[in-house]
Amino acid sequence: MPRIEDRTDAELIDLCNSAASPVATAAFTALYRRHRGYVLRVAMRFAGDRDTTLDALQETFTWLLRKFPPAGEGLTLTGKLTTLLYPVAKHSALDLRRQARRDTTGIEVPDQPAPQPPTNDLEAVFAALSDDHREVLVLHYVEGWTLAEIAAALAIPLGTVKSRMHLAVKELRDDPVARQFFSA
Repeated sequence: MPRIEDRTDAELIDLCNSAASPVATAAFTALYRRHRGYVLRVAMRFAGDRDTTLDALQETFTWLLRKFPPAGEGLTLTGKLTTLLYPVAKHSALDLRRQARRDTTGIEVPDQPAPQPPTNDLEAVFAALSDDHREVLVLHYVEGWTLAEIAAALAIPLGTVKSRMHLAVKELRDDPVARQFFSA
């Protein structure tokens, strides 16, 4: 019998859904250890600071934990777990960031991240892309997701993902600074 850490995500989720408490706890711990780095990377993209990122990590895995018995009905994994965790981590980070911007009277301060100057020309090129275009590029080329996985995670049609990808690549091709990085 394989060690719990060596099991697939689907097997671990099945254990979380149906196993006795110590086995379910060990399975959830294995899922957390396997995917915490990924959730941290996603949350950092949207949170802007370390504390908010760590809070988003906690919120994401609390959400996942509530899916399993006895609190929840259970979870059926139909794709990659990262595809399921991505929107939760993203929205947790954005919500926490928004909450942090509220002043003491409870009035929300407009969401304006502190401008951080790009450290090089390539970062400046990517910073100039819209959030939607940059997000599909990162998910596809950095995270290695398929276009269908991106569509599922973002809850948008596949055609929208393709359109955003096409427009983002076109923007990069049309940018003279970007061309110097990608022509080699």
